[in-house]
Amino acid sequence: MNPLAWIADEYPTHCLTLGRGLAGRELLSRLGASPTEMFRPHDEDEANEFVWAGMEDYWNWGAARAGEACGWAYVLEPASMWGSLSERLKAASSGTEVICCSYADAMETIAYWRDGVLLAQFETLSPQQRSGQEPDILEGPMRRAGLEDSAPAGLGHPGLAVLHEATGVALSQEETVLAWTGKLPAMGLGPEAAAEDSSGPSPNARSADASGGPVGLFPTPRPAGCAKAAPGQGRKRPGA
Repeated sequence: MNPLAWIADEYPTHCLTLGRGLAGRELLSRLGASPTEMFRPHDEDEANEFVWAGMEDYWNWGAARAGEACGWAYVLEPASMWGSLSERLKAASSGTEVICCSYADAMETIAYWRDGVLLAQFETLSPQQRSGQEPDILEGPMRRAGLEDSAPAGLGHPGLAVLHEATGVALSQEETVLAWTGKLPAMGLGPEAAAEDSSGPSPNARSADASGGPVGLFPTPRPAGCAKAAPGQGRKRPGA
């Protein structure tokens, strides 16, 4: 049984990033969060109000929760994928290794970095098509997760299973809700922005798709699918 599967059940859009030997707050900072804005929610309602605020301001930031488990730091985004940006994973992997699983609109991606080098990356819908300097490095975890040439019907969200098999990390919803919390800036608003050519186009200048999001970028989470009254997600807000 995959001890990370609940993440996919609870959060239609999500991103889980693991960093070996780091503290949760350090990994959160490496991915772009400001250390001065990190806090621990007092209760579940406060934690989830913060997630909802990030969803409403999606193209500026997303909520992220951080902690440690089984020798790895974790950063969990319950409604965004800003931590999966390649520039941020590259920076976060300095001196260590990070592995990330992101999911939105039926697209699930695994990326494995070590000390600034992309070792392997693939989508779980086509796991045989892998990029990176060591594209086969996750073959063992993939096989144990039941993901080899293709994702078999009924496998659910195999990417989270690959993360568990690769790291041994197990998380419960209860331990993540009140974990260290911070804002991960949206694309172009985080640490990678300093490296961009100031003469280049602004992220806000990109053409938009039907949902209002820039074409080719991450889709906006759909609040209606977030089951706000589900166990572990707090009470509904007045008028919700």
